[in-house]
Formats: sequence, structure tokens, C-alpha cells
Amino acid sequence: MNPGLGKIFARLPENRGTKDKRGSTMKKAGVIGAGVLAAIFWGDVLLDFLITAVELLLETLELVTEHVLEALLALTPYEAQAVTAWLGFGLLMLILLFGFKKLNGIFQRAKSTVPVWWQEQKERVQVSWSSIGWQIALTGMALILLLLYI
Repeated sequence: MNPGLGKIFARLPENRGTKDKRGSTMKKAGVIGAGVLAAIFWGDVLLDFLITAVELLLETLELVTEHVLEALLALTPYEAQAVTAWLGFGLLMLILLFGFKKLNGIFQRAKSTVPVWWQEQKERVQVSWSSIGWQIALTGMALILLLLYI
């Protein structure tokens, strides 16, 4: 038996049963990559499916709300529909209010960070552009124009 074998096993990490961070990162990247590919190749189908699912969810919530209002408050179907419509309108206004507040915060943060980021990117492009030859630059511009044409 090899006397060095025990030393190898003694140096094994204690957390052998835990997940490898690199493996979980690769799984996340794979899921994101699959999602991007699905969005590129089946975007119209996925968007239609998403819109249909949201419509079905909202219609189901509307129907349940109408039946609950009819049963609990002894409303007629017409009155229950009117109350459900106003409840939906109020809920939509609340969602829009909080959504616009959130978007305003995101916009304010972007307004302060984007100019700094833009300046850094501009400097990086200027440095990298000055370090390449005119043949490569001409080839790059031709490829960009070709991609824009296609």
C-alpha cells in the first residue's frame, strides 16, 4: 500500500457534500443562455403565451371576485361587474403609482451613473482605437457597416 495515499485523503476538503459554486454559476448561466436563445428563436410564441397566461389569470380573478361579491354582499350580477371593474381600476392605479415611483428611482440613479460610465467607455474606446492599425480599423468599420446593411 502506498504510504502517501493517507496524506492525500487527509487533505480532502471538509465540505465535500456541499455544492460547488462554479457548478451552480454554470447552471445559472446555462438557464440564462437557454432563456435568451428561447427569446430569440421563439420570442413571438413566448410573448403570445405570456399575454394569454396573464389574460387568463386576470379573467379568473375577475370571475372569482364577481362571484364572491354576489354571494357575500347579495349584489346582482350587473352590480358585481360594476364593483369588480372599479376595484380593478383602483388596483391598476395603485400598481401604476408604485411602478412609476420605482421607475423614477431607477431613472434618477441611471441619470447620475450613466454619464460617468459613458465617459469611461469613451476613454476605453479612444485608447483601444489609437492602439490598432488602420487596416484593422478599416476592416472593423466595414464589418459594422455590413452588419447594419443586413
